[in-house]
Amino acid sequence: MSNKSVKGGFILKIVFWSHVRGQCGTTLHMASVAVAQALYSDSKIVMMENHDHLINIETCLVNKPRDEFLHETGRYNSYGLENLMEQFKTVETENEEHLIRKCAMSFIHDRLFYLPHGYLKNRDLLDYEFSRNMVSLFSGLEKYFDTVFIDTFATGYISTKSIVDSADLVVVNLNQNQTVIDHFFNNFSMLRNKAIFILGSYNPGRINNIKSIRRKYQIPEERIYAVPFCLEAAEAETSGGIVNYIARNYMEPSLDNRDYINSIKKISAAVSDCSRSINYINRFQSVQ
Repeated sequence: MSNKSVKGGFILKIVFWSHVRGQCGTTLHMASVAVAQALYSDSKIVMMENHDHLINIETCLVNKPRDEFLHETGRYNSYGLENLMEQFKTVETENEEHLIRKCAMSFIHDRLFYLPHGYLKNRDLLDYEFSRNMVSLFSGLEKYFDTVFIDTFATGYISTKSIVDSADLVVVNLNQNQTVIDHFFNNFSMLRNKAIFILGSYNPGRINNIKSIRRKYQIPEERIYAVPFCLEAAEAETSGGIVNYIARNYMEPSLDNRDYINSIKKISAAVSDCSRSINYINRFQSVQ
């Protein structure tokens, strides 16, 4: 891990979010895109979440009990995200990289890092600490990473609002349920100007298809993507196999995985395009 602060870089905050819980594939989509970018782009990425769901980023990445993983890698201990947030405010600059490595799991030759939860098991306290320490956390991470991907709880969390408000890009995860779609545009339409939309578990045979949704809500074609259900991807999500799954299928996907992988490629490209535009704007504003 190298300090990139000498380049004057900014960390891009990309939030994967859905206003409904457990229906749209948010965690799987984020993990797939982050792994693809770590494997096939120049970005150095860190991932985290502000929730404690049973299915989380760790279940996507680690295919063995945490204690066994930690013993084998020697890269992570019980500090976790909570201690990193707290200590970033006081740690000396020369010790920051060491602290990150102690608190994180690393993958793909140190191109992808994940900050799991550590000692805080109380949901409300975790929410409060994330909200309170978010600014210093991102300020510290931007010296070492290009992009942070945040898997964000649906609604009702203080930190969720803060994260979404501060995000450079919000990847809104929906499905083809008209009630779900209407609820988003009736209550969260203020996000659409910095949003990319994903329709999870997509079925092209339904009347409420991507073309009709795009037309009804006037969403540009480059801002909405359909991701079909994929059995192998879903199994990888719960068995820690997402890195292997993406690496094995990305360049030459098998027939059963082709539609899913092609969708992830399109979303990854869209995220990269948005990131370049955001970086340009940030650099321009920094010299004003």
